[in-house]
Amino acid sequence: MTGTARGRRTREELVDAAAAIFDRDGFAGTTLDTVCAEAEVTKGALYCHFPSKAALAAAVVERYCPLWWELAARLSARYPSPAQVLVELTFEVARRLQRDPAYRASVRLPLHAELADLLAPAHFLGWLAVVRELLRRARRAGELRGDVDVRTAAESTVAEFAGTHLVARATAGEHDLVARVGGMWRQRLPGLVAPETWARLSLDPPGADPEPG
Repeated sequence: MTGTARGRRTREELVDAAAAIFDRDGFAGTTLDTVCAEAEVTKGALYCHFPSKAALAAAVVERYCPLWWELAARLSARYPSPAQVLVELTFEVARRLQRDPAYRASVRLPLHAELADLLAPAHFLGWLAVVRELLRRARRAGELRGDVDVRTAAESTVAEFAGTHLVARATAGEHDLVARVGGMWRQRLPGLVAPETWARLSLDPPGADPEPG
């Protein structure tokens, strides 16, 4: 293995270890010594890649920055309706927040007081860009109500999704997050999409039993 390849592998192992520990212990409770022990690398090797714990946190967040775009592209190949893609996207993200500790850490870290100025802007701007694009496609497809402003709708959708996640985390440890996201859409979509679009959208996560009408 070349030195460059070995360095890349060490960096990825450090990010893997840090993500798991940030999820378990939080940013404040994580130490670089713990990360090094988990990744089985020396402190010197860590500092070759990351000058600080904040830089390591940034790497965890940056790893998942493309995820919303990747999921939106995959779902767009499966669903012809941009509005349905948006709903399915939030369900998929909610499932990952429940099941994937590394991704969960990447979403929690930008909300930490010490990291908010560094990480939150790019984190939320990335979400906004994906939602805005899907809403633009929905407008071109005739799925939105005529009075909907795409920029405002994108911002309020991201804010509501983020708030739903925070409330679920605070009250139920994220265990019912997917169901809460479904409830969010049942309240939100009638004011966002045209009646005929609302009538044909599925708001049940894949694999879930349909809710009674």
